[in-house]
Amino acid sequence: MEKVLIVEDSKVFARILIRKIEDELFFDACWASNFEEARYLLEENPDNNTFFVALLDLHLPDADDGRIVDYVISRGIPAIVFTGDVESEIRDRIWSKKVVDYVSKESPDSLDYLVSLVRRISLNKFVHILVVDDSQTVRNHLVRLLTAHEFIVHEANDGAYALSILERHPEIKVVITDYFMPGMDGVELTRRIRRGRRKDELAVIGISAYGNTILSARFIKNGANDFLNKPFSSEEFYCRVTQNLEMLEYIQKLRETSIRDPLTGLYNRRHFFEAAKAIHSRLCCGQAAMTLAMIDIDHFKKVNDTYGHAVGDEVLKHVAHGLANRFRGSDFVARLGGEEFCVIAAGLEGQHAMGVFNDLRNSIERSKAKAGKTSVGVTISIGICDKPCGSLDAMLAAADAALYKAKRTGRNRVVWAD
Repeated sequence: MEKVLIVEDSKVFARILIRKIEDELFFDACWASNFEEARYLLEENPDNNTFFVALLDLHLPDADDGRIVDYVISRGIPAIVFTGDVESEIRDRIWSKKVVDYVSKESPDSLDYLVSLVRRISLNKFVHILVVDDSQTVRNHLVRLLTAHEFIVHEANDGAYALSILERHPEIKVVITDYFMPGMDGVELTRRIRRGRRKDELAVIGISAYGNTILSARFIKNGANDFLNKPFSSEEFYCRVTQNLEMLEYIQKLRETSIRDPLTGLYNRRHFFEAAKAIHSRLCCGQAAMTLAMIDIDHFKKVNDTYGHAVGDEVLKHVAHGLANRFRGSDFVARLGGEEFCVIAAGLEGQHAMGVFNDLRNSIERSKAKAGKTSVGVTISIGICDKPCGSLDAMLAAADAALYKAKRTGRNRVVWAD
């Protein structure tokens, strides 16, 4: 597990930080009360060299001049500084050290902000950002700022090259583009990006040294999410990038909430029938192998009647977890309602499909769902169809009939569709 290094001479403040990081973020936190203890953790104990971020007090008993910040950054660890001194001169000195951010100790809310920063750094390692500017100097500066926050950064010196990078790297979440560039300016680049990527999928931030209300409006009207005037402070730059990323994540979470079953986290019935027909059609057109399975928990009503609905919910989550872990990202797993589930597995048919679903059935039978001190064993019945049958509805009907046969002939078994 990744770890967070905390260097703070106040035992009370350190304990509060450790509790928040471990309870809210589930990261391990290691505490050093002074410079020498921190140095020992990093140099004398190699097993602890897994810190992905460090939270550093600017003033320590044995290093009052901020030496701990320089040392930790020299070890390649992103540093967040917390201090009670927020005078402009101190703030400028902190930023000159290329830190992630600084946080004031003066406000109780600063602890929540500190935790959100740690979470952001842990996520940034998977976030791709594209910087577009014809000036190598400007690109170098922006890349330095972004890599300090652990982002994966791509560079382009003009709009045409930027579009080619986006085509090769659809995982890019933010584009930061200058306005004045040869061949294609930033506004035109934004317009072209929007032909293929929506504002809630990819954020575009325009920047320019010639910014004014008209230019910022042009960027926004042509699809940009935000605009920054150059020169800008590192603090403002980070705030804008983070704000745009968090908005994308919030929209994605809302979208996921609308298509997920709130209890099990699997796709819900409505999304299943919206998406499954397209999956079925795509697989049939490509003449790819596929299997559709209807799955039902045996005697689920008895579980609810015997143990109560709270335990029944844990059984549902337990079976859903088994399904989610068993199948690949390319497969489609949904809860259709009650104790009934459905799986569409691509590239699966015949005896291979029978083996996969029998393994699933066995794993559910061997495992126990736990609710407090109560452990409940359950079994599942499965009906499978590996013939396209002309339509998704026909496949569902065939698999459902096979499921009914499995129930009628003793349960806890996998049955082929006729």
